[in-house]
Amino acid sequence: MKNEHIVKMMTKFKELMNRQDNPRVFYSPGRVNLIGEHIDYNGGLVFPAAINIGTYGFVGKRNDQKVRLFSNNYPMNGLMLIDLRHLEFNKNHGWANYVKGILDEIIQRGYVINHGFDLLIEGNLPTASGLSSSASLELLVAYIANELFDLKMTRTELATLSQTVENGYMGMHCGIMDQLIIAQGVQGKALLMNTATLEVEAVDASFAGYQFVIMNTNYQRKTTDSKYNERVAECGEALKLIHQEKSINYLCELNPKDLDIVRTSIKDDVIYKRAKHVITEQARTIAAKQAMMDRDPIRFAELLNQSHQSLKEDYAVTGLHLDTLVEEAITHGAIGARVTGAGFGGCAIALVQDDMVTSMKEQVKRNYKDKTGLEADFYQVSFDAGVREVKSWS
Repeated sequence: MKNEHIVKMMTKFKELMNRQDNPRVFYSPGRVNLIGEHIDYNGGLVFPAAINIGTYGFVGKRNDQKVRLFSNNYPMNGLMLIDLRHLEFNKNHGWANYVKGILDEIIQRGYVINHGFDLLIEGNLPTASGLSSSASLELLVAYIANELFDLKMTRTELATLSQTVENGYMGMHCGIMDQLIIAQGVQGKALLMNTATLEVEAVDASFAGYQFVIMNTNYQRKTTDSKYNERVAECGEALKLIHQEKSINYLCELNPKDLDIVRTSIKDDVIYKRAKHVITEQARTIAAKQAMMDRDPIRFAELLNQSHQSLKEDYAVTGLHLDTLVEEAITHGAIGARVTGAGFGGCAIALVQDDMVTSMKEQVKRNYKDKTGLEADFYQVSFDAGVREVKSWS
C-alpha cells in the first residue's frame, strides 16, 4: 500500500469510527509456497516466502467491551459490532469470525483483553487464491492484540494460536505453514520450515536473470475446504496403515526409498498415491533448497514441474484451470511452474527469465481465456518481512 493511501485510510478510519485520534497501523503479508505442498500437516519441510501484498489494519483503543469492525473489501457488511463477552462463531458474521476466533482463543488461553477496539481492514490479497488471505487476517489480529494488550507472545506462539483458530473455530484442518511464514517472514528470503519442530532456516530466494510470477486462475473454488479436509483424512489413513509395518509419527519421516514398504502396507491405490506424493514432495523440497543455495534455476525449475505433476496425478488437487495455466506458462517461456496453495483453483507460480516475463503473461492470458473463458491475473511480488506495525509512511 502506497504511503498516500495509508494516509487516506487513516482519515477514513477517523470518519467511519467518529474519532479524532490517529489509528495505529499494522500490516500482515500473504504468502506464496515455492515448493512443499500438502505436507505441512504431515510433518514435512515446506519452503514458503511472505510476499509484499497482504492485509492492513487501522486500530484505535476503546474504553468498553465492544469491538467495531469494518472491511473495505466487504463494505456490504457495513460496520460490525461484536462484544468481547460473546465471541461464539456465527456464520452470518462472515470474515469477522476470524477476528472473533482469534480474540476468543486468546481469552481461552488465560490472557487478559480488558477493553475493546475499533478496527478498519483493507487487504490487497485476492481471496480464495491460495495466497493465504485468511491466515494473513488471523496473524494481523493476533499481532494487534499482542501489541495492544502487551501479551508478550512470541511470533511462533502467535502462529500456533492462529492455526488453532483455523482448525477448531473455523473448521479448516490446515497445517502450520501459512501462519508460521506470515509470522516469521524475512525480507528477500524464503524460509525452509520444519513443520514438525517449527524450526526455520532463511535462504536467499532469487535467481539472477529470473523472476517468480504468480498466476491467478480466478476460478471460484467451491469445495476447497471439504476436499482439503478429505486429503488430510486420506493421509491419516495412510499413516495408520503404514504403522503396521513401520513405527513413525509423520509420513514425512519416510523417503522415496521407503515406497516399497508403503506399497506393501497400503493396498488402496488412492491412499497409496496420496502417501507417495507426500513422501516424494518432501524429497523435492530438500532438493529445491539446495538448488536455491547453489543458484541453480534450471534444477529448481525441474523440481517445480515435478511437484505439479505429483499434485496432479498423485494428489489430484489441480484441475483444468491450474493445469492450463501451468502448461501455457511452460509453453510460452517459464522454465518451471506449479500450483501453489491448496489447489482446486487459486494460484500457480512460475519461474521465468526476465526478458520473457511480458510475452509469457500476454500469451498465457490470451490462451487461458480461450480455453477456460476466464481472465487470469498476474502478480510480480517481492519477498517480505512478517507481520508488523507500520510506523513510518510519510
